[in-house]
Amino acid sequence: MNFLQRTPFFRLLIPLIAGIVVSQYVKLPVFWLFILLILSALFVVSSLLLKKPGVQFKYRWLFGTGIFLFLFNLGCVLTESKDKSSEFLFLNQKEIYRVELTDAPVEKAKSYKCEIELLSVFREGIWQPAHGKALVYFQKDSLSASLLFGDRMILRTEFKTPIGAVNPDGFNYAAYLKRQGIMATAYISSGMWQLSDANTSFSIRRLADESRRNLLKIFSKFEIAGDEFAVLAALTLGFTDALQPDIMTSYSATGAMHILSVSGLHVGIVYVVIAFVLSFFGKSKKSQVLKAVFILLFLWMYAFLTGLSPSVVRSTLMFSLVAIGSALDRKSQIYNTVFMSAFVMLLINPDFLFDVGFQLSYAAVLSIVFFQKPFASLVPVKAKWLRWFRDLISVSIAAQLGTIPVTLYYFHQFPNYFLLTNIVAIPLSTLIIYMAIVLLVVSFIPYLSAGIAFLLKWCVWLMNFLIAGIEHLPHSLSEISFNFSQMWLSFIALALIVTYFYTKKFTVLFAGLSAVLFVLVISLQTRWETLHAERVIVFSSQKSLQMNFIDHGNNFALSGDSAEMLKIAGTYWKNHQLKKPVFVKSNSWCENNCLEFSGKKFLIPDEKWWKGISFEGILEVDYLIISNKSKPKVKNLFRNILPKNVIVDNTVSDWYTQSVRQYCVDNQIPFYSIAEQGACVLNIQR
Repeated sequence: MNFLQRTPFFRLLIPLIAGIVVSQYVKLPVFWLFILLILSALFVVSSLLLKKPGVQFKYRWLFGTGIFLFLFNLGCVLTESKDKSSEFLFLNQKEIYRVELTDAPVEKAKSYKCEIELLSVFREGIWQPAHGKALVYFQKDSLSASLLFGDRMILRTEFKTPIGAVNPDGFNYAAYLKRQGIMATAYISSGMWQLSDANTSFSIRRLADESRRNLLKIFSKFEIAGDEFAVLAALTLGFTDALQPDIMTSYSATGAMHILSVSGLHVGIVYVVIAFVLSFFGKSKKSQVLKAVFILLFLWMYAFLTGLSPSVVRSTLMFSLVAIGSALDRKSQIYNTVFMSAFVMLLINPDFLFDVGFQLSYAAVLSIVFFQKPFASLVPVKAKWLRWFRDLISVSIAAQLGTIPVTLYYFHQFPNYFLLTNIVAIPLSTLIIYMAIVLLVVSFIPYLSAGIAFLLKWCVWLMNFLIAGIEHLPHSLSEISFNFSQMWLSFIALALIVTYFYTKKFTVLFAGLSAVLFVLVISLQTRWETLHAERVIVFSSQKSLQMNFIDHGNNFALSGDSAEMLKIAGTYWKNHQLKKPVFVKSNSWCENNCLEFSGKKFLIPDEKWWKGISFEGILEVDYLIISNKSKPKVKNLFRNILPKNVIVDNTVSDWYTQSVRQYCVDNQIPFYSIAEQGACVLNIQR
């Protein structure tokens, strides 16, 4: 029996994914979806009407084609339905709304971030029904600090469309929110809202949130605070709001970020603990079924407490199927189980397909299932502790092998000491989860709970200390960037090379090595283009002017905030194989706020320049860049300056930008607004 016959859910998953992907780029009319549905029904019915075995075998493709078309159509319909349910009809309209908090508030530096659902809008003197999800930021005060999941309120605001990718290779925040069904954002000042009531109807998610908050209070009760609390809360309960940027950077740079996001590792540990606790159940069929029921209850209870993230649902679903299979005395076919869980999750929410965590989880699981045993068999050992150590290393290598293309595409970095990290982090995190479970169970026993809490706190501290130490080892991180084509070519190359070891066919090996060659060629092409580029980029930033000068592979930056520059331009530099820039000061590069680059003259005036400069004649420049909130009178601006192009960044107010635009239109001067059009990329041609 071949792979496709043994994994029916793989065959079902392919057309469903195809429908979801196609629907993202091509909106098929309802008429065509209806035609596809009719065709699929005709194919299936035709196959069922065939009675003779020989004829049935000859035309067996009819049934498969019908199912393929049906699932493709289903993927399209689910995606269209999800998009329609996420529509937000009240953008750019200042109204009075009645809303409900649909998640726990997250504390930020100056606000509380809340996810809300519209209930109604006040128009024409009456409350009218409304729907749509939005992300709102409440100004921080004593009243907003008391907000809870399920609170309902009345507020007055104007919802805006989330900002998309405004810089080259920048993060598309609008697309990220859309995958979660959120289509609008707003900022709510103090005094612009008031509580009305609370949703008293039963909600499993709200109950789960309250339960998690009560469990987190137990950790706080035993004086577990700071980074220890943040890591413990993320590791055990999936609560990541307390994680600080420095600790997240350490875990990300060392390849231990999977420790902080509750996934298969954590659910597997919980499964083992529950199975061990329930091991007193007998071997009878009835006892095994009862044991499976308890395992399912505890697993899904844990999933609810951790927020039902895609990785947790996927892992919980897989272990649930394993538990059911064990109770029915059926050996679980792991590949089919994995594909079944993906199929079910995409039926629930097709946007899971585009979730980075979802992609990484499945890449890791499939890679571990396929590669772990072959890797382990390369080092035969007899001692039990050595087998444990070997298996830990083989699992780490297998997981890393399957996730490298995805990691390099999304995060543009590779942790060189990932093996050392996993040798440290996996045993310690396992011990921490065990101890945390025990602490939560015995928290009411005075001395015992205090002793366990003390040990737990120092175990978390030790793990943080060791992870930070690995981060600071020499060459701990390699910055490598893949584009979309390279990611898929890498997966194809991996699949073909593995296939060669099973088939020994030279053509398969040749195809796999050719795919590797194409990955390298794309990288060389990117490097070639960078080495021959003369480019100026004015990035979009609301804080200060951010300019990038690229000269045949040399990277320079003129910035009012270097930390902000690294944040908004870092991905672009990695994708174009540029080193971190040399930050130059305006007074060393500019003479009277003018600079020349690749034969082009740039003028970047500021308030001091306008007050201190004295003109003799007309100053001709190629680019006039208005930034840093400067706003001289438009007549004075162009009285002694003759620009060939005008660029206004988004540190300048809207009304002043419109005034400059009107002057440029009247005088036929090319105008570019970064606030409206995003970063300005100038490819200089001599």
